[in-house]
Amino acid sequence: MRDQCRKDYRQANRGRVLEQLVEIANRQYRARGVAVVHKVPTEWLPIRDRQGNVVSAKVTQKATVDFVGIYRCMAIAFDAKETAGHRIRWDRVEPHQAEFLDDWERAGGLAFILVEFTSTRQYFVIPWSRWRAGWERSKHNGPASVSLAELEKVPEYIVKGTMRAALDYLEAVDRLWPERLRTERVG
Repeated sequence: MRDQCRKDYRQANRGRVLEQLVEIANRQYRARGVAVVHKVPTEWLPIRDRQGNVVSAKVTQKATVDFVGIYRCMAIAFDAKETAGHRIRWDRVEPHQAEFLDDWERAGGLAFILVEFTSTRQYFVIPWSRWRAGWERSKHNGPASVSLAELEKVPEYIVKGTMRAALDYLEAVDRLWPERLRTERVG
């Protein structure tokens, strides 16, 4: 039983460290007037025992993606995923998340997946269109995942820390979508 509880705890907190790094970066961006990016909260329903004590909780509604916001007058939405290995599976994005990201892009926003390879502490911004294409190919006998080595070959995807933010994922966004982002500030 104890091992099952540990496993459940690890599963529930998978990606939490990455999300915390993103939240730190988001506070840095906001403090510098660069962007406003918000963590989308997950709704939980407490489960109580007969005495009314909370003993557990369950998700009431699946979250869309982890983060949404505004950067250079452009709406952005992304999910944060991590892997301990040297590959990440395309199917790590749930169907309801894929539908949301598809709709986001159709509405004119920028959508991407922020990936961390925890074994090497490397980070990548992968455009949703690229992730979606890999996911679709995997459904038709294509590769089920993408490797760290493959992502390292695309310098535009690489995320580093800068003076602007500890995990400056928006620098990768600048490289990937320069024609879509306004360079002047409004207001």
